[in-house]
Amino acid sequence: MSLDRTVLRELAGLTDEVGVLSAYLTIDRQARVEQGSKPPWEVRLRNRLRQIREDARQEWPREHWRALETRIDALEPEWERLLDPVTTGVGRALFATVAGGAVHHVSLQVPLDDRVVCEPRAYVRPLVAAWSTAGPAGVVAVSADEVRIMDLRLGATEMLAILHYQRPTEQPELKGPPSSLGLGNRVHGAGAGVHILGTGRQRDLYERREDDKLLRFLRTVGPRVVELTKEREWSQVALTGEASLVQAVREGIPPSIPAEVVEVDAAVASAPPAKLAATVEPALAEARLRHHRALAERVRDHALSANNGTFGLGDTLNALQEGRVAHLLLDAERRWSGSRSPDGLLAPEGEVPVGADRATLAPEPHLGERMIELVLDSSAEVTILDPSVAEPLTDGVGALLRW
Repeated sequence: MSLDRTVLRELAGLTDEVGVLSAYLTIDRQARVEQGSKPPWEVRLRNRLRQIREDARQEWPREHWRALETRIDALEPEWERLLDPVTTGVGRALFATVAGGAVHHVSLQVPLDDRVVCEPRAYVRPLVAAWSTAGPAGVVAVSADEVRIMDLRLGATEMLAILHYQRPTEQPELKGPPSSLGLGNRVHGAGAGVHILGTGRQRDLYERREDDKLLRFLRTVGPRVVELTKEREWSQVALTGEASLVQAVREGIPPSIPAEVVEVDAAVASAPPAKLAATVEPALAEARLRHHRALAERVRDHALSANNGTFGLGDTLNALQEGRVAHLLLDAERRWSGSRSPDGLLAPEGEVPVGADRATLAPEPHLGERMIELVLDSSAEVTILDPSVAEPLTDGVGALLRW
């Protein structure tokens, strides 16, 4: 499965009466493996599966841990597929229901934290973290010959469009010394079918006309960029190429574009997609951090002004359970624990859900995962923040609210 918001919600809704196995690993193709030895990612996975078996044997009813052991053994072909270094993907995940028989694979071109868990629902936090740090972005590479528009997400690149600039094939012969003005001498030189030998003034006029045609073409690219931004759900768009050409594309993009536009001055005339991605990724990463910091500050400001925002674990958890959250923010390094009432209401540690009896509460050690499930169940958004930009949030959690 390729990951998008729909797939993420589908996986988050995966449940099973015995449990859902969620396994994550990262393939390191550069790792040295001794002859006859297993690769380190396989050793880690096998050890974690062994621990899952042991924990279930100690804590689960007999029929459940027996079902889990049988299921793990039956999944051996799927484990082999997950571990195969030849198949596509750096970060890989497998989700398998114990009683239901469903199996889902996800393969990404970015690393994922090694982990194996078995819980009533699929464990999707590593996928949410990957989406937050390497989610959809656009790349627009500009040259005097063409504009290439590319989708960059989760370490993978996809060329979406190549818009060619049609140069004139013939021009009348003009005589005179070359000009040092404008873009023309660089853009419309030998090989373009243009013969310019005329007076300096005639040459200048001709080159300015051709420069103007190129710049007008570049300004027409803007609507196409906006269209793809909406279709592909880009949060950032990187414009890269020679500064004067990039500026023309930028002028054609309306201010209402629902993404931050980032300019990257770089030579990209013949760069392949992988090199393009490597060129713009540092600037996109900085733009993501700025965007995430602005989100955290917006949540704080709305919460302090009694507007549509909340922060702190207790208030945010209440808003989630009332279905009021539009966008949940979580600190990547924070973990939260609490309790659950018999009817499923959640509360932070030390608190009691409204209408519940403290004596009936059960521990909930993975409150962060439960918050992610709640927000995905309600078709809201969730972003996991780098700790460097999560400081405005009390307890490392907050949300923008629907009302």
